Amino acid sequence: MVVGIGIDMVKIEKMQQAIKKWGGPFIEKIFDPQELENISPGKMYFQRLSARFAAKEAVIKATAKKYPLALRDILILNRHNGAPYCKLKKDIGLDILLSITHIEDYAVATAVIQTKS
Repeated sequence: MVVGIGIDMVKIEKMQQAIKKWGGPFIEKIFDPQELENISPGKMYFQRLSARFAAKEAVIKATAKKYPLALRDILILNRHNGAPYCKLKKDIGLDILLSITHIEDYAVATAVIQTKS
């Protein structure tokens, strides 16, 4: 059963400015070290962080009515084939489906939350 649907869009320039202004403490407030393992500084660094942030926000929006979550409760990881997936730090009986994309200026993510069958 679908519990909720969420979508979020991030302007990559804003993420870049926030990281340049507040640095590591800002990144640590939002992301778990496990999420950052495969993201190295380079050409797509800010796009990838923006996409993960958008995914977290989409999950929060989709679960807000029944399951309040914080950014650090949500892990956005990648499968071996590169596909993103969401893992919650605490199992609350939900399956989370994600779609993430980014281009030069924007990152967008959609989350569909359903109860585990």
